[in-house]
Amino acid sequence: MIPENRLRVFNQGQGSGECVLYWMISARRTKWNHGLQHAIDLANERNLPLVVVEALAIAHEWANDRSHTFVIQGMMDNKRALEDSPITYIPYVETKPNEARGLLEKWMEFADVMVIDDFPVYMPRRISEIAVSIGKCEVHCVDSNGFIAMRQDRDFTTAYSLRRHLHKTIIQHMSEFPVADPIAGAAGLPRFSQTKVESIFSESDTPITPYEFIWRICEIEDIGLNALSILAIDHSVPPVQQTKGGSMAASLRWNEFLEERLSDYSENRNQPELNGSSGLSPYLHFGHISPHQILSEIFSKFDWAISDIVPPDNGRRSGWWGLPNDVESFLDQIIVWRDLGFIHCVRVQNHHEFASIPEWAQKTLKEHENDPRPYIYSFDEFENAQTHDELWNAAQRQLRSEGMIHNYLRMLWGKKILEWTPTPEIAMEYMVALNDKWALDGRDPNTYTGIGWVLG
Repeated sequence: MIPENRLRVFNQGQGSGECVLYWMISARRTKWNHGLQHAIDLANERNLPLVVVEALAIAHEWANDRSHTFVIQGMMDNKRALEDSPITYIPYVETKPNEARGLLEKWMEFADVMVIDDFPVYMPRRISEIAVSIGKCEVHCVDSNGFIAMRQDRDFTTAYSLRRHLHKTIIQHMSEFPVADPIAGAAGLPRFSQTKVESIFSESDTPITPYEFIWRICEIEDIGLNALSILAIDHSVPPVQQTKGGSMAASLRWNEFLEERLSDYSENRNQPELNGSSGLSPYLHFGHISPHQILSEIFSKFDWAISDIVPPDNGRRSGWWGLPNDVESFLDQIIVWRDLGFIHCVRVQNHHEFASIPEWAQKTLKEHENDPRPYIYSFDEFENAQTHDELWNAAQRQLRSEGMIHNYLRMLWGKKILEWTPTPEIAMEYMVALNDKWALDGRDPNTYTGIGWVLG
């Protein structure tokens, strides 16, 4: 069973179909996944086959070669993980705008119940809203995002307030981890007919995504780019060759950080010339790794138990877990700051707009809107790293080439955009657009709250 506060049920009692359907759109992994675990539980309860459709749409503003390649590389890992189980796994890449909606509707006609990832921003949020509105079967939206559920009965406006809450409720949250390997629970499930799969795609006038197409894109370089060229997406943002997507790559990167760099995290994370950060943000964003896996392996490595906590439970940033300072610093980032972003974006629907920042910050920024600005740059000049400041240009070039900016330079990057634009509204618009287009971890609650933090 998954925690109640991670589950929202819509259209209760609708549908009497032939399978349990899991529409995988943000928790793109087969381990430590509340959504997959819940779908398997439902399939066992109803003695129905489980079909997992991992869908990738193109009908959104920031669809490009970079993000598509990263997601599709993850599909390859999921295919391997599920191929020996009775679960039917269908990786699907949309080839025409809005084609996926017809496929979604047709699958919902066949489903007894649908499980879909609950993600608070951008395209995944819109897809779950569309699924609920279609109304052809019961829909279960499942939150597999953070250490704690993102839908809380109170707001947390500061890291301190969330820490205090966590300190007082840690036992509850430690008992609500997802199953590490939910696929094991699917061993007795019946299988879904491949003939029916083909019929559903045919009736929705949707082509099945060939395995060869996925394989070609995973190759990156010319083979992958040629395969991607048939899609109506932005081909000006290339894949990041040194950052491969998928759960296997995520685990490799995580294990390397855990064994080699976590012990120096506090000292090195803010040194741009050092490789001190975890580099996990793209994998967390696309759901290729779960924060619960990360936390479980930290606790195991350091032989940590709840009894190691050092009272009082007063919301302090360090010295509470009873772990080394570097580890506690990392936990504060992966738990407190990350979950704070999700909680904020659930409650503030316009999180990507200037109106979402606090009123006091809006007031101060507007009061200084007419301050002298020796430099004003256009969006194109920012995008192409054509400012007078070489450090800023270097950060922007890193974003373009690597899909991320070093943690310590993100604030500088944003503050200078604010300084070099005519209004704070334009500054936020530019920051969101640059980040959503070029960053592998763009279009994410934590990048939106990070931009908001620049402004207030």
